[in-house]
Amino acid sequence: MKNILKTFLVVAFLAIAAQATHAQVVMKEYLSTSHEGKIDNSVNNGGKPLYYKLEYKDTQGARINYTLHFYKDAGMSTPWMSFPMLMRNLQLTYYIDVSMPKDNMTKVFAMIYKKELRWARVKYSPHEGCSNVKEIVWERINLVDNFDKLINDTFKQLDKNVNLSCYEKK
Repeated sequence: MKNILKTFLVVAFLAIAAQATHAQVVMKEYLSTSHEGKIDNSVNNGGKPLYYKLEYKDTQGARINYTLHFYKDAGMSTPWMSFPMLMRNLQLTYYIDVSMPKDNMTKVFAMIYKKELRWARVKYSPHEGCSNVKEIVWERINLVDNFDKLINDTFKQLDKNVNLSCYEKK
């Protein structure tokens, strides 16, 4: 019985060590910096590129605060629109929550990334009249191995499905 217990503990320790050394896409130091990217052939920018910037604000425990800016020009001098954004880097899961207010009601655009399984899913139901397509399809992002690609694929889906002009401050 002692040998079985020892063998189990050794195997469990090795499995935990292998899991801990498994490369994760979302790294702590990477999440405390600003990030930029672009969406080619943007629906929201008339087929031209739409640029975005995740501006790092601060970190409070597992809560990482950003501001998401969208720009219609490559110079990225004046944001077209901005949204508060929260990232949560948990043990097994990573979340992006973008608060999108309209008509005194805020809805949250969310991306959930399962680190161990390396897939992500977007969830969002835009305000009435703010959809770019008749039926919204949020595609699962598989085999995620790069944080920049994960973010870019997430915002490509946002651009494809949601009419961002609905959220312009007038």
